[in-house]
Amino acid sequence: MSMNKRDKLRLPTRKRAPIKLKKDSEIYLPTYHFLKTEFQHARRHEKGLIRDDDTEFLHQYRVSLRRCRALIGMLGPIFYPEQKVMLQNDLKTCMQKTNALRDLDVYLDLMEIYFDAVEPQHHEGLSLFFNDLKDRRTAQFVAVTEWLDTPDYTQQCAQIAGLIDELEHKTTEAGKQPCLPAAKKSIWKRFKKTLTLCQSVGYANPDEHLHQLRISCKKLRYLLEYFAPMFPKKVIKDQIKQLKLLQDVLGVFNDSSVQITFLNQYLEALKPESKRHQAISHLLTATEKKHADHKISLIDHVNQYAMAAPQKSFEKLYRD
Repeated sequence: MSMNKRDKLRLPTRKRAPIKLKKDSEIYLPTYHFLKTEFQHARRHEKGLIRDDDTEFLHQYRVSLRRCRALIGMLGPIFYPEQKVMLQNDLKTCMQKTNALRDLDVYLDLMEIYFDAVEPQHHEGLSLFFNDLKDRRTAQFVAVTEWLDTPDYTQQCAQIAGLIDELEHKTTEAGKQPCLPAAKKSIWKRFKKTLTLCQSVGYANPDEHLHQLRISCKKLRYLLEYFAPMFPKKVIKDQIKQLKLLQDVLGVFNDSSVQITFLNQYLEALKPESKRHQAISHLLTATEKKHADHKISLIDHVNQYAMAAPQKSFEKLYRD
């Protein structure tokens, strides 16, 4: 990554959509402006991503695309079916193209933690492991930046922008409903799904169940943040704060789950007597122990969230 900080680019500041949410206005128009602004925000990260000034450019690029994709999915009825499917698929492609690079950035950020997790006699093997990850990262970075420079990517972005623009002039009957009932319905539906997932969490649950809960929490948070201007500021701020705390714990657990899968796959290609194999085996053991500890803490957090006050505040604000 570039070490020249003298002319380092700053991360773009998110701009507000020109049309604000109003309780009685039709839902399609502010949603169109939000999606248009958010997609433009994602694309403003491309220059920093290509210059490789900071891995946060890629991360925020992906966050904005994910936010668009989630909102389109949760407010699906305001889009025509073909329009929704095309938007979801194009945004999904942009995410998938950058998955491997983002994963490698995360692993490289954990370098110091990984070295602390194994005994010094395995540090040489771990150094070889990270040298390999750096080489992989270089190859993925080249692949991503070359893809961003292709006519296919330009055409895909133009199609996404065009499909979003269609919403300004062409929406379904659901798109003409007032913002307030649309907000209440979508938030309450997502909250019920999230709460159901919370209530079914137990020690025997596979990691995938907890991953689905994490995704549901993230979608609920996106809805709360989007519709926040229409509800009491303090209440919705508290709801987002409590949700974020749960989301953070779920994120740590999911990260270690992904790391275990990656380390197991990495081991398969190594000779058992090699220094890298020995180092990664010890790292895997340490990661699995930490993962198990995370699960105990996570289930406590989930149970606290499911049994606490958020349910009452959600019912009061969003349940018809």
